[in-house]
Amino acid sequence: MQTEKRELVALNGRFTAVDQPTGVQAAAGELFTQLVLADRPFDLLIYADSTAGVVREWAGAPGVRIEHVPFRSWGRARAQLHEQIVISRRARQAGARLLYHPINTCPRYQGHQGHLPQVVTLHDLNFHHNPQWYGRSFRTWLEHTTIPGLSRAAHVVCISDHVVGDAIRTLELDPGRVSRIYDGLRRLSPGREVARDRDLVLAVNPFQPHKNLPRLIEAMSILRKERPSVRLRVVGRAQENFRGHEKIADALAAEWVHLTGYIDETQLAEEYCAASVLCMPSFEEGFGMPLIEAMSFGASVVTSNLSCLPETAGPAGILVDPHSAQSIADGLHTALTESGAGREAREEAGRAHAARFSWATAAAEYTELFSRLMR
Repeated sequence: MQTEKRELVALNGRFTAVDQPTGVQAAAGELFTQLVLADRPFDLLIYADSTAGVVREWAGAPGVRIEHVPFRSWGRARAQLHEQIVISRRARQAGARLLYHPINTCPRYQGHQGHLPQVVTLHDLNFHHNPQWYGRSFRTWLEHTTIPGLSRAAHVVCISDHVVGDAIRTLELDPGRVSRIYDGLRRLSPGREVARDRDLVLAVNPFQPHKNLPRLIEAMSILRKERPSVRLRVVGRAQENFRGHEKIADALAAEWVHLTGYIDETQLAEEYCAASVLCMPSFEEGFGMPLIEAMSFGASVVTSNLSCLPETAGPAGILVDPHSAQSIADGLHTALTESGAGREAREEAGRAHAARFSWATAAAEYTELFSRLMR
């Protein structure tokens, strides 16, 4: 008996070039893993570097084919040109009905009507609204590829309601071709038992300009006048595409600040277990993954009252004005001094809110979207 041929969706795995994924790269990896595991009415063709560990996990899954692209040995420019020029043609030749890009960028030129439809996930438009935060070459590339690509894509997925509204207003997109699919919660596990430190504040990947690290350090200095035992632990590393912060090197060298550098997921889980509070006073975010990760481990979260952050933090978040160091300090003081029933209620609310976000749910929503677009 002849087996019915299944439709084919191609996935752009350019993010597999990175050995130490952060932010949107980690999110893309989680989503691809869940799409591989999902009950799909279509097959997957994944363009990715097969030397990456996560790609080896995908290989051999039912209805999944890996097309090796040596992203790890290429420079950024060659990988970007592959995305802009090559991948659509290769996917069409392979018989794909749809091509999905998980991180903001997709081909600027997508051919005439009837060519391969493109779907792209938009994480934020920071590079467009705040170009001063980015290096010139990176910013120029995004403006000349991302904005036209998003405008011409068959569908744009946004990771929060905030980004949906921003995309529709800024890019004048038809609301009918924009969807909101939340990111999910990673299943992080500590490698050892870690006790909660009531004087420890955690900041995760705060080195990009919009993360507002200088004002967080200023707020900590204010807080330490009343609570000198409080300390700041900074996880992550600077990223070359973003402009560096000026005049904070001395502050980061203070004895009450500890820089961990890049750490793996097991170590990150241990940091969430140890911290009393996660502070994320960003000016702008698309989702704010560390908020739900910290809440899932029972930490309090202090975050900005701007952009998507109230949406992501939910009822358990302590909201502050990111432009005011005093407001941030007051929010941290509230979180650090809360005890008894109030602390327990906030912790319970945070865990329940974080549990709403699931990568399996996200993959199911993407699967339904891809199927609908192919119909």
